[in-house]
Amino acid sequence: MRLSNFVWMAALVAAPLSAADKPAHTRAPAFQRLIDCRSVKDPAERLACFDREVAALDTAERTSEIVVVDKEQVRKTKRGLFGLSLPNIKLFGDNDNSEDVAQIESKIASASEGVDGWTIRLEDGTVWRQTSTDPFYRTPKAGLAAVVKRGALGSFVIRVGGSPGVKVKRIQ
Repeated sequence: MRLSNFVWMAALVAAPLSAADKPAHTRAPAFQRLIDCRSVKDPAERLACFDREVAALDTAERTSEIVVVDKEQVRKTKRGLFGLSLPNIKLFGDNDNSEDVAQIESKIASASEGVDGWTIRLEDGTVWRQTSTDPFYRTPKAGLAAVVKRGALGSFVIRVGGSPGVKVKRIQ
């Protein structure tokens, strides 16, 4: 195979998806009907469309058929879910990974050492259990700062009081 043919094939393989290849953005049908009201030409019919669809959307939101959240609520929810093993269901839209939580910072509310290592409850309500046999260089105790970060291969590491990290998993 000539070098020019190889370069051509490599360019085809490396080419990004075109706009036509990307999945279409889908909206909740009740929201889409409201957006579609903008295309109604007659002003009276357009207003009637907006009134009807806003009322339907309001009812759907009040009965929890549709849930409306803002970006701050999504951020808080993602922080609360940090460390839990959940399926990737695109709960927050097509760009779920755009603002993934990389770490959480909190203070230790309580800590206890058991046969299998330490269990640490943070002030934010999350509970972490030690999964490695590595020692804590600072004994975990209430009031100390704790930082939990993502580790390699889906693991998590907790640093207590600025000391080196120890592998943990979230249990609550």
